[in-house]
Amino acid sequence: MGCAVAHPLNLLFSRDALVSQLTAARTKILVVPPKGEPGGLYEKAEGLIDEVPSLQRIVSVPLDGSISFDGVEIEPDLNWSGTLRALKKEKAPDQVTALFPTGGTTGHPKIACLTDRSMAASAIGSLLAVDYGPEDRVFVALPLFHVGGAFVLTLASLAGGAAVYIPTILGARDPAVVKNFWGIVDHFRITVASLVPTTLAAIAVSPRDGPSTASLRFVGTGAAPCPPETARQVLAAWGGDAVRQVYGMTEFSGAIAQVPHNKLPADGSVGLPVALAEVAILTNEAALDRSAREIGELVVRGPQVFSGYLDVGHNDGTFHEGWLRTGDLCKIDDAGQIHILGRIKDLIIRGGHNIDPLMIEDAAMEYPGISTAAAVGRPDSYAGEVPMLFVTPAEGRLIDVDDLRAFLEKRISERPALPKSIEVLEQMPLTLVGKIFKPRLRELAAEVEVNSLVRQAVPDANIAVKALIDPARGVVVQVASTKLDQAVRNAVLKVLASLPLHCEEVDPN
Repeated sequence: MGCAVAHPLNLLFSRDALVSQLTAARTKILVVPPKGEPGGLYEKAEGLIDEVPSLQRIVSVPLDGSISFDGVEIEPDLNWSGTLRALKKEKAPDQVTALFPTGGTTGHPKIACLTDRSMAASAIGSLLAVDYGPEDRVFVALPLFHVGGAFVLTLASLAGGAAVYIPTILGARDPAVVKNFWGIVDHFRITVASLVPTTLAAIAVSPRDGPSTASLRFVGTGAAPCPPETARQVLAAWGGDAVRQVYGMTEFSGAIAQVPHNKLPADGSVGLPVALAEVAILTNEAALDRSAREIGELVVRGPQVFSGYLDVGHNDGTFHEGWLRTGDLCKIDDAGQIHILGRIKDLIIRGGHNIDPLMIEDAAMEYPGISTAAAVGRPDSYAGEVPMLFVTPAEGRLIDVDDLRAFLEKRISERPALPKSIEVLEQMPLTLVGKIFKPRLRELAAEVEVNSLVRQAVPDANIAVKALIDPARGVVVQVASTKLDQAVRNAVLKVLASLPLHCEEVDPN
């Protein structure tokens, strides 16, 4: 950590995204896996020296356990600690050590600058929340280019003396890993596993005949809200007491809050602030409140806070009087647990992948005949939420949705950012000052998803769906039904439980 600044890259980055990231970070050396490995990073990187002005060398390193640098074998330095101490250049704890992408990945990507201090503090917070120890065997299937995999799991567990098990270069994106998860737990006597909700949903229904889960003491999740039905299925397969949520952000070097190993989560809570983190609510009056009364934007401070974005122009609005602004609408209950009610900022989080809606909207506005465009997150039982695009036609024009979808596929380089659905509106909901009113669009997106799921599961169900934004709970879907027998009603309720939002039955009258 004393010689260079690391810049982890997503295996799924397109070539355009790689060029943008490397150029923004002024990268000098790019380290890639060998040719033919999953993710195709070696192939994507070929020729990048001609496209990235700062790039001086592309180096291939093996993944088979051997030690070499660009084909040259390296003898281990048995006096490595002495060699490090002998380095003339020493880094201060607050000197930038790592650059982590956050938000958009192309165009003008936001890159967070993390320090030795921020990363070490993050590891300490998660170490204490999970209570990692030498007896633990930690299943790390989250990507190490994400602060969750790098610090909440890996660095924290290593700091506690635990052993780390990484299942293939693709981690949880490897179908074989998901299919054989319970067998892996049994074979390696895994004690701790943390997976995003989409992966939890998959392992909950994967075969589990024979393997024992007796060693598994802790299952965590994060990056997106975990639907209650997913948590229920995982607990049924595992037999543990709870799936414990973690909530964090790249700019905080990892976890802001976690449900500790020795506490049960409150309904809808993401847990307590981790060690060294201090949280408060920023009210509409720009005042800081630490009581359990106010609802507002969560702000946080502590040694985990990053030193700012690489492009200082991105720092505007990031802090409030020294507190890091999360952009999340929250409340803190009497026990100190944090409840997320929604997002003040418009970021769409699809299975842990941060999507800036602006990239979707800008691409849509290039399509002939579109007057306005707005993208929001549509609730999804698998990914937490997926992008949904709303458009209005220019006067006298018609919009061919299939043609628009094909148009966007050629202009949006991030595959997860492609809209899962497109809705044409006669009029876009606007505020009194003429700005697009996205809360109403989120309500419409929730109504579309609930109607779609219910119709698929119970085609003949006679129901009416209405979504609204509740200041205390976020998006709430109200379902009114008439003349449903108990079996149909149960089927409808099961569908609703799979979604990461509040659903309730109301009297149709």
